[in-house]
Amino acid sequence: MAKTIWICSRNLLPGNTREKLQRISSKLEPDNIVPNQTQIVTNQHLAYCLINPNQTSFSSNNSLALGMLFDNIEDWHLPLKHYPDGSYAMFRYDKNILELVTDATASRAIWYYMDDKQFIASTSQRAIILYLGNFEFNEKVIPWMMSAGCLGPNLSWDKRLKIVPPDSSVILSRNDWKLEINTQPIVFKEEKNDDKTHQKRLENALGKTFEAVSFDYDKWALPLSGGYDSRGILSYLLSTSETKNLKTITWGLKTSLYDKKNDAYLAQKLSEKLRTSHQYFYTNLSNEPIEKVMNRFLINGEGRLDNFAGYMDGFKLWGNLFDSGIQGIIRGDEGMGWTEVSSPLTVRLSVGLGLCSDYSNLKDIAKKYFPEQEVPDNLKQRENESLKQWQDRLYQGYHTPYILSSLGDLKLSYVEIANPLLSRKILEAVRTLPDHLRLDRALFKKIVNSRMPNVPYAKRHAEAVITNSVRQKKVVDLIVEELKSDLGRELFPEELLTQVLSKIKTSDSKKHNEARPFSIVLILKRLLPPSVKNFLKDHATSRMFIDYNLMAFRMFIIIRMNRLLKSE
Repeated sequence: MAKTIWICSRNLLPGNTREKLQRISSKLEPDNIVPNQTQIVTNQHLAYCLINPNQTSFSSNNSLALGMLFDNIEDWHLPLKHYPDGSYAMFRYDKNILELVTDATASRAIWYYMDDKQFIASTSQRAIILYLGNFEFNEKVIPWMMSAGCLGPNLSWDKRLKIVPPDSSVILSRNDWKLEINTQPIVFKEEKNDDKTHQKRLENALGKTFEAVSFDYDKWALPLSGGYDSRGILSYLLSTSETKNLKTITWGLKTSLYDKKNDAYLAQKLSEKLRTSHQYFYTNLSNEPIEKVMNRFLINGEGRLDNFAGYMDGFKLWGNLFDSGIQGIIRGDEGMGWTEVSSPLTVRLSVGLGLCSDYSNLKDIAKKYFPEQEVPDNLKQRENESLKQWQDRLYQGYHTPYILSSLGDLKLSYVEIANPLLSRKILEAVRTLPDHLRLDRALFKKIVNSRMPNVPYAKRHAEAVITNSVRQKKVVDLIVEELKSDLGRELFPEELLTQVLSKIKTSDSKKHNEARPFSIVLILKRLLPPSVKNFLKDHATSRMFIDYNLMAFRMFIIIRMNRLLKSE
């Protein structure tokens, strides 16, 4: 569960390094729990601290790994030696080399800063900024937050910070202070086998992964939805390990428990059938002051993502898990394939890579006032790459490290996260599948169906919809106040502020208790097949627009994160 900052200096570290790390830790700790004591290690040239650590992190000879390794490698800590399978962030160190290592999809982000005197790496952007003592805003994040609700590929709040790409190692030679970056590219290349052979290979990769992982079920819990991912994990855990004390949990709005097509209801039914210990947590809007709830959301997640809907409870769920002794959760993030696509536009939109130019109410403003926004070359479609291969590569190389990783950050202040379905073994098998076996995760779903009891799959999520969560009056009042502030006017043009403030809406105060309120538009969206939805997107781009409350909330995040990071 810990977050960390790790400093290597060419000269002797300052005498106040321990005190600085203790101060950074106090700034990053959640305010709704009593965190575990910070662990700080210092020597002449290296220092690091673990913020709210538990028994899931491990260290050896000044090397550190956060997360879980799926390979049993004793000398994991040696730079350049092994690159284990797992879901982790790794910091390795010896007298000659410093190395940062990400897992196959960078499911846990590592940021770094380097100058001619020091190298600083962390799982927290804010920790590095706090250590440096100043902030240089990166304006390039503005169009990405506005169009995609995240910081965008390869970007951070501070222009000096870099992020380690997926399946990569950043190597610093301590002798000449030179940096090298090695990345294993994500390549989808179909192998010409029949479907049964592909199925056997994927099942073999799944089996080997779950045989290698080991969980103490007194300290780990499995979030169980009504979908395929967590159900698949549960089936393999039940078949490969002793699961007597396995706990399953689900969270969402209170009303979701009574909806028979919802995650909450169906997860409970599945748990009853498989006899796991199950608990449901409510995430309805907290009764705490909205200022406190929102600050906690931004501090815990560092404003990397706009998905406030699942955290309206003020992180009460995560505080309860921490207080109950749960040290980690087994998440179902995966890369088994994604939805039907018909064009480059629907590929990008399907993985959350929307551009300002895609939206009628944003493109003109962005062209006039925002920094240029462009998809990096490594995320563009490659020669001889099908639309489906490109989409699934983007899912593993963009959606997971920049969106799903951001969701993970929100939880890592309280619990550790393991993502067994993001095992390199599994992803390598998926990358050899023909398009039709990855379409809507077809092969993975077939495997899961063959292993689990006949309990229906959910058609609706238990959590609130984000556009609904940012319509609550006290949320809207806070957003409007920030947009009207001096800093708001400094960061955004008057033309945009006027437009958004005139369009923002407030909903009925009871609406935050509905996971998905009644709407003719939403009903039609559910009924339309993917091919029709894609056709409409491809032929109605002039009518695509971003909800103004959501746009306002994204502007709020930009303003608030600037205010927070400037004040450090």
